[in-house]
Amino acid sequence: MRTFDHDYVNEVIGRLDRLKPDAKPRWGVMSPGQMIGHLIFWMRYSMGKGPEYRFAGNWFTMRVVSPLMLNGWLPVPRNLKGIQSVPPLPDPPPGDSETLHAVLETYLNLVQSGELDPRRHPAFGDIGVDGWAKMHMVHFEHHLKQFGV
Repeated sequence: MRTFDHDYVNEVIGRLDRLKPDAKPRWGVMSPGQMIGHLIFWMRYSMGKGPEYRFAGNWFTMRVVSPLMLNGWLPVPRNLKGIQSVPPLPDPPPGDSETLHAVLETYLNLVQSGELDPRRHPAFGDIGVDGWAKMHMVHFEHHLKQFGV
């Protein structure tokens, strides 16, 4: 399995740089900017930044779905409705690849220095640094496929 590292980050940014601002998704309704803003939100979320979702997982999501998804055996379903929060969190603002790249570099620097204390995943629970790295890769690949890059 690939590693969430600088090489992967550079590959992701290169793929996103090929994405036209008016590209239409293969499924769903997000624009490219909304999708990038969504990825930025989840990167920051995993680092403990911004409002926190209440835990909405259970034994099944933590012990069955999480290992299947994080190890690539279960794809992220298309049009999956996100975690619901009470009160609802606002949609993240549109983002750009430069901002995403900076957030990714911050994340990697925290991981490499051993300073990342990741937040609990809202459905999978305490997945730790390695679990979040896998989750981010699965999540990025899902949305990159959504836009065909």
